[in-house]
This record gives sequence, structure tokens and C-alpha cells, in this order.
Amino acid sequence: MSFKEKFIPVQIDQEACMHCERCLRACTQKAIYFKNSVRMVDYNKCKGCLTCVQVCPRNAIQVTSAFPNQVISIKIDHDKCTVCGKCTENGFCPNHLFYKDIIIKDHEKIEGIRFKFKEISRCQKCLRCEVSCPQKAIIPVVVKI
Repeated sequence: MSFKEKFIPVQIDQEACMHCERCLRACTQKAIYFKNSVRMVDYNKCKGCLTCVQVCPRNAIQVTSAFPNQVISIKIDHDKCTVCGKCTENGFCPNHLFYKDIIIKDHEKIEGIRFKFKEISRCQKCLRCEVSCPQKAIIPVVVKI
């Protein structure tokens, strides 16, 4: 039996959206827009690049793609993260997918944690990152079909 990939582009939780417009500015395809004060997505333009997911401070944007139980993104709640560095240490992530970098939080450049999103295919779905983060700041986005 072959399993066909299922792709549903960006989904926006309107209640969680705080209208900061980070996703709007980050979207290189210009797929995100406002209509009557509601954040909307032009699905003909959305390429599922997940840049909007990475910049959303409220975790209001998610992309569901591919197979059931597949981890498609890792979000880091920068309000909870204390940059303790545990996630960047050996043994935390088997594939070393977390690193310290400069992030923008509240319009300021600060040190933060990032996930190597371009290497998401190396994620083993072990969810060790979610369980091991002392601040519970790491949130895997898992497809549930």
C-alpha cells in the first residue's frame, strides 16, 4: 500500500494571533494578508516554506504536511526559554539540531536558541527535546491525521 503525501499549507489560529505582522513581513511569497482584521493565507501563493511558523512569537501558525506522526517543525517559545544551553549540549538531541544564535525578541536582538529547520529530515521523532527542556520551551509540531 502506498501512502500519498498530504499537504495542507499554513493554518493560523486567529485567537492566538496577536497581529504583530511578523509573519506578513517574513513571507517571501506574500501569501499572508489581512481581511477584515483577520489574518488570511492565499493558498495559491503559499509554498509551505515555514518561515512564518518560525517567526510567530505566539505559536499561532502551523503547517501540516506529509505523514501521520511526522515532526514537521520544532518551535521554541522564546518567552519560556532561558537560553540555558541544555539543548545544544551533546546527548540532548541525537543529531545536534539546536544551536545558539541571535534572535529578535520584543524588537531587540538577543541571544536565543534556534533549530536547524533545513535539517528537519534528520529529526528522529524521539521527542527527547520536548521532554528534556527544563523550561518546556521546545514544542515539536507533529502531524496528526
